[in-house]
Amino acid sequence: MNTPLTDLHDALAKAYDRRITLVSPPRVGSTPVARLLWEHPAVTHHSHEPFEAFYWGTADVDSVERNFRSPMIVATGERAALPDGGGGLLAKEMSFQLDEDQFLFLARLATSPVLFVIRNPLLTTTSRLRIVHELYGRNTFEPWESGWDALARQVEICGCEGIPYVVLDSDDLRTDPVMVASTLLSALDLPQVPGLHRWRAQPGLQLCTPEVGALMSEKRTSDDPFYRRVLASVGVQPPDTPDWEAQQQLVTDAGLIEHVTRWNDVYGLLQSQRLQPEK
Repeated sequence: MNTPLTDLHDALAKAYDRRITLVSPPRVGSTPVARLLWEHPAVTHHSHEPFEAFYWGTADVDSVERNFRSPMIVATGERAALPDGGGGLLAKEMSFQLDEDQFLFLARLATSPVLFVIRNPLLTTTSRLRIVHELYGRNTFEPWESGWDALARQVEICGCEGIPYVVLDSDDLRTDPVMVASTLLSALDLPQVPGLHRWRAQPGLQLCTPEVGALMSEKRTSDDPFYRRVLASVGVQPPDTPDWEAQQQLVTDAGLIEHVTRWNDVYGLLQSQRLQPEK
């Protein structure tokens, strides 16, 4: 049956010779990975969380099409109509904002293996807790918004559907950006380009439009805390040195410690599959 997403798939396939799908839980460092891929000449356009407005219940499937049909031009940060062809699209989405059909749309759109980005769930949880507190003054969030349960299901779907995928731990990239970036390019079948881990700061760039950002909080329309650090950066940053005891206490106080224990099982399984540079 022909659907709006079927028509959209055809339009995107015509517009871009190369299409990369990046899916991850929130706060894993997926935006720095996307930022690195922007430096590659094959990646000309970026579609940022096209299903976000649909997920938050304030828009219909037309919002997805509008997002894809007005992508951000990587070189300028401006939004424009679909190119005539020959470009490269990076579509980045949060795992929990996708139902199964939406994930399959993104997975089947890709011309390279689906890229899953991960990071220690304790750190992703405390990072989201800090953002949620800044935006809303709340001290916890709904467990499904961690994205880990959704990610586990999406990896399972790839296995069932024969969809190739690769797993990148962002802390590996932060520890050894040159070698891990090279390994990532090989896994995505992209030509090797040196120096992708360095870029110019773009603190004024709006990854999501103000009206979409406002769906979660008006504070996101100007200084979006989700992307403040990475857009102000000039390259891949070394990994942080966390206070593990303080992180554990924060998660316990939020009532999420049992969930983090379960998410650690997902993380451990995916870590065993993650990209690792050849020694």
